[in-house]
Amino acid sequence: MIDNQPLVSILIPLYNQERYFEKCIRSVCNQTYKNLEIIVVNDGSTDGSPNILSKWTSKDKRIKVVNKQNQGLPMARRDGYLNATGEYVCFLDSDDQLVSNGIEVMVKHIMRHQVDMLICTAKRMLGFFKWSRISGPFPKDHVVRQPELFDHYFVNFFGKSSFPFNMWARLIKKTAIDKAYQQTEIFMTELRFMGEDLFFNMKLFPYLQSMVMTDDIVYYYRYGGAVDHFNKYYPELFRLADIRLEQLDRYSYREGYEPLFIEYSNMVYYYAEQLLEFKKSDRQDIIDFFRQELSSRAFFHRMQQFFANHDCNYPGAKLMLNFDYDGMYNYAKESFNRRYYSIKYRGQRSLLWLMERL
Repeated sequence: MIDNQPLVSILIPLYNQERYFEKCIRSVCNQTYKNLEIIVVNDGSTDGSPNILSKWTSKDKRIKVVNKQNQGLPMARRDGYLNATGEYVCFLDSDDQLVSNGIEVMVKHIMRHQVDMLICTAKRMLGFFKWSRISGPFPKDHVVRQPELFDHYFVNFFGKSSFPFNMWARLIKKTAIDKAYQQTEIFMTELRFMGEDLFFNMKLFPYLQSMVMTDDIVYYYRYGGAVDHFNKYYPELFRLADIRLEQLDRYSYREGYEPLFIEYSNMVYYYAEQLLEFKKSDRQDIIDFFRQELSSRAFFHRMQQFFANHDCNYPGAKLMLNFDYDGMYNYAKESFNRRYYSIKYRGQRSLLWLMERL
């Protein structure tokens, strides 16, 4: 600790980000808050990212490098955490940036409120444009402690959301992560590409004693735009739904079942929309996907059991529960048409907006 300033460990997983990593690491090294431990996990990069890292390592002795074979983002974050010695931990993605006084602002808030986790606000970034806050309706600057924190807000991981699930733009007390890491799996190993932030936060949440959220912007998140290709990893979210259901069972958290089942039904329809848009699947292909999903997944059997004793007021879910495959196809097709033309119209408006400002 330097002049009563706690050590903050900033964990940066790095994999093939030579285009953006320079700005990322510069934003960290130039922080107004100086008592930092900067851990960069080089996850088997094959581009010029390690050269940029080497340059900055020679400039700033606070940087520690962990070199490893590529295992994916969750394991890179885990290896960063295992090498961290700070009192607080801050996750940062290697294509994003911190606001120049971001760590200073976060340390000020977390020490003033004496909480296990502080969630701050981020801004989306695309090129030189920075717009739209990433935040949530969680009560701002109000400390929420146990048991209220768990009883009222654990439901956010199962289909309702009052705070973002990202691992960045927040400061976490390391002892809270230590406790969760010792008693459960918090870095996702079963799935590699989808849902790792939600998984980590869901597993960590029961071990937090207190949390606060602020509107202060500390982080710039590089926005990739709308998905314009078929996401072959999307079905991992179905497996993540299984894991989330296991969490509800573990804690007997009744409030989470209905929103999770409804979210699952929405995921099924959205994947069908992807098949329609990118795979040009025909009606029978989509119906075959629905039939396979509903007949093979134990999760859907649990959903049936739940709604046998509860009213279901969601049209898409009701079609699934009735095994109305034709109705499900029509529902997905209508949803796809609404989304497609809405995105197309918004894209045209955004292009006009940019052209007016060039």
